[in-house]
Amino acid sequence: MGLFDLFKTKQPEPIRQPEQPPINKNFLLLLAFEAKLKEMGYEVERHPKYLALIVNGDVELGFMVVDTPGTHPSLMQLMVAASHAKYYPKGIIEELMGIGQTLEAQILSGVNSYINSTFLTVMDGFADSHQPEFDFLASINNHEVLQHPKLGNLIMQGKWEETPQGEPLFDLLKDIVKTNLTRNKINWLKIYISKRADGTIIGECTFNNDPWDEATDIIYNYAESWSMPGEFKALKQFILFRRCDKYDELVD
Repeated sequence: MGLFDLFKTKQPEPIRQPEQPPINKNFLLLLAFEAKLKEMGYEVERHPKYLALIVNGDVELGFMVVDTPGTHPSLMQLMVAASHAKYYPKGIIEELMGIGQTLEAQILSGVNSYINSTFLTVMDGFADSHQPEFDFLASINNHEVLQHPKLGNLIMQGKWEETPQGEPLFDLLKDIVKTNLTRNKINWLKIYISKRADGTIIGECTFNNDPWDEATDIIYNYAESWSMPGEFKALKQFILFRRCDKYDELVD
């Protein structure tokens, strides 16, 4: 190498920027749930072994963001499981959507949707309180057993001319619920039914997480009678059934 070569200006090597770790959406979801539930006054701690929260020392909340190909950029699909070691060890499973233009907005939307549609009713299930007008007797283990239905908020989606009166979904299904209750202290029912202006109806009922075709057929027929002032309308509701404490010895 000549002397001239030593003084040649060398092009500086590009500085390699450290790679940014991928965003852990599930952890962000945990943080949002944790903050919201503490704000509401619940005792919340993180599970020591995996990504979940323990609420009031009883209910374990696990959650996951479901990345589905083709999902609209403004939508986030979430799955939430509320578990209790005694009453529902396999979890009360809920799938829902978070809506927003940013990741933060989608997460907050999903958190609020779950709390308002399902979580408040799950927590109410620990109290032996009841609304007498909804109570009913069901034959379980050869005994007539009093049940306390805990009705979650009736969630309306899309365009409605007027709010449905009373509790239409509960009224449609309560008679067949009576014959499907298990010996468990707590049973639960999830209902979703929607209709589009072209007449397309999509609905599902699950009972204790299992698809329930008989109930789905009933709400499908109900939706057929809906008038359509807009392009879309839907109803969603979570209902929990708690056996009255006074009847526990008859069944257990």
